[in-house]
Amino acid sequence: MVKYERIIERAVALGLPIAEYEFRDTKKNPAPDPPFLIYFSSEDQSGTDTGNRIRRINGSIELYTDRKPDHILERRIEREVLFDVDFHKTTAPIQSENMYQTAYDFNVVQKF
Repeated sequence: MVKYERIIERAVALGLPIAEYEFRDTKKNPAPDPPFLIYFSSEDQSGTDTGNRIRRINGSIELYTDRKPDHILERRIEREVLFDVDFHKTTAPIQSENMYQTAYDFNVVQKF
């Protein structure tokens, strides 16, 4: 099974601006214009010895685009980043920002 870190490496390889949780919008480093990606995760761990520890990672990659969904970028994420992971996809407008958010939620189980 693919590791969470590998999924993020694939997302970075798309060449879009990407940040964990959020972009820090400063005068020196303004937040990028869309399209861009945000990713984040939460995890549970189980197992008592070092040989049988399991991480259950709930991950999300969010694509932000101008005014409308970008189906070409969505297909790239699905084919180049999440091709070997089951995911749930939702798309919603963010009217106050004139953007669309397409969120990909997925789960990964890793032994460590």
